[in-house]
Amino acid sequence: MFDHIMCATDLSPRSDEALRVAVHMAARYDSHLTVLNVHEEFMDKGEMIMLRVSVQQMQEKFREIALAAKEQMHELVTAVGVDDLQVEYKLHEGKPGETIISAAHEISHLAGGTKAILIIMGTNGRHSLAEMLLGSVAEHIVRHSPFPVLVIPQKID
Repeated sequence: MFDHIMCATDLSPRSDEALRVAVHMAARYDSHLTVLNVHEEFMDKGEMIMLRVSVQQMQEKFREIALAAKEQMHELVTAVGVDDLQVEYKLHEGKPGETIISAAHEISHLAGGTKAILIIMGTNGRHSLAEMLLGSVAEHIVRHSPFPVLVIPQKID
């Protein structure tokens, strides 16, 4: 059905259900799975210098954050309990909505534009009616993505 599934996660408990769905779908359809986490709090060197922050210390901190995020993504996927899954873990920086779509384009481009890609993400809702139903990032993705998007609501116990 889909050659490639990309699950965008913010690593919060509200996105865990979307990741579980993505893992099960990838296993069922023998799809490659990319788990993507986007951080927008990273600063460039100019911002660090302007704030009089040690560039070297901040870069080391960002590296630690990246390693911890990749480890957390791996643990979440492993916890679902699906074997023989092709998984790639990516950490990008930028505005989540734009970066998620850009990452999907990158996957498509690397495959020569021939792969069927599905974006899966969770939501919890925020401010406006549309955001309350989808969430601001999910709403942006649904409106602007040329790829199909499956939005999974937060699991309520």
